[in-house]
Amino acid sequence: MFKLNYGDLVTVYIDEKRRYVVRLQPGKILGTDKGFIKHDDIVGKSYGESIHTSQGYKAYLLNPLLADHQYSIERVTQIIYPKDASYMIYLSSIGPGSKVLEAGVGSGYLTISLANFVGENGVVYGYDINEEHLEKARENLARTGLLDRVVLCKGDVRKELKHRDLDAVFLDLPDPWNALNSIYKVLKPAHPVLIYVPTINQVEKTVIGMKRSGLFIDIHIYELLMREYEVEEGATKPRTFMVGHTGYIVFGRKII
Repeated sequence: MFKLNYGDLVTVYIDEKRRYVVRLQPGKILGTDKGFIKHDDIVGKSYGESIHTSQGYKAYLLNPLLADHQYSIERVTQIIYPKDASYMIYLSSIGPGSKVLEAGVGSGYLTISLANFVGENGVVYGYDINEEHLEKARENLARTGLLDRVVLCKGDVRKELKHRDLDAVFLDLPDPWNALNSIYKVLKPAHPVLIYVPTINQVEKTVIGMKRSGLFIDIHIYELLMREYEVEEGATKPRTFMVGHTGYIVFGRKII
């Protein structure tokens, strides 16, 4: 059975509101409002086992999933939530060895997901015009162990780009319609662009820009809503609160 050691990632799960992804280091302490846990006390245990905080609360040691990182990364911007990021990645069809570009890296949560899917032989070119955002994304990627699959660049993708033959482009920009010409040049023919915007006004400008350009076809707009359920014997029902509108996804494919 795999035993946790220094340098390993582990999700410490106390309850739904308290889950922490940590990389084990000698002498380090995970502090929570339910008490602290020494990293040294986790070493030697296995995924699936439990440990108690200093206040006696049980915490489970879990194998970190992509979804766990949304709770643990340090944020300087809003993130693209898993319900949207997962469908964008599905639509893109990227996989091991893919080369992709992401613009508007922000805190780096989508970057982490993209780096996971392109694998060791793929690459993610992550662009942002804000140095603070790039530095925070770099820290978050390093924490997950995926930084070596990402090339972070300070730059404006609305201008000329040096990359070519990319398998997909992901945009999280306030004005993606101004980047259509530049991303067209870097995409492989027939490959997709995935655009994330929070308002319907941005959707309209983006789609009209794509249609007028004559550079993209198969254009679709999606909004995903997610509702969880509470299960109790004789009282199963939807949760009172749900993840409703977060943003819109615009999809299109490059044509020649």
